[in-house]
Amino acid sequence: MVVYAGRRGLIAPAWLQVIPVAAAALAYGIAAPLHGSGFIAAFVGGLVFGALRRRGEAEDTYLLDQAGGVLDAVTFLVFGAVLLEPSLEHLSWQVVLYAVLSLTVVRMLPVALAMLRSGAEPPTVAFLGWFGPRGLASIVFAVIVVEEADLPQTSTIVLVTYATVGLSVLLHGLSAAPLADRYARWYARGTRLMESVAAAPQRWRITSPF
Repeated sequence: MVVYAGRRGLIAPAWLQVIPVAAAALAYGIAAPLHGSGFIAAFVGGLVFGALRRRGEAEDTYLLDQAGGVLDAVTFLVFGAVLLEPSLEHLSWQVVLYAVLSLTVVRMLPVALAMLRSGAEPPTVAFLGWFGPRGLASIVFAVIVVEEADLPQTSTIVLVTYATVGLSVLLHGLSAAPLADRYARWYARGTRLMESVAAAPQRWRITSPF
């Protein structure tokens, strides 16, 4: 009904901004009292909304995008001030080693295997593996473990998660700008080379007397 009304201009643009946020909150509010996962419910609600909306309709998610950016920043701020700092005194070399492996081998190797037949160049595979999904999702999963799961060694799981996310924020934050700039220059050089190779036969036909 919302999609039908929105496409025919029956809902004001201001209200279209509110609907995705309200839908996510409603999904969470329904799942939590039923002892379901509110995070999964909100995620599924987002998938449904994304499947129903038309491509190019960015105006109805503007508020959601802006609110998401602010909440991301607040989450990382709270994470560093409240969760990460008290955990630093409990770090061990095993935890740090696993955090390093999580950011390199554990994440980058599956990306490389998944892209074996994609035709992507090694710099692209390495870029996607290093700057893949990270950070916020791990914090959410850690919260789910603490609140809903009854697992042994919960404190160790949470400590490893905090160390991995903290290291990710530091390393990815420091490397984002220089590596993105380097990748952009490499991609631009490759594009120019492909264009020059494609244009070479045409130039030869023009200049050849035969």
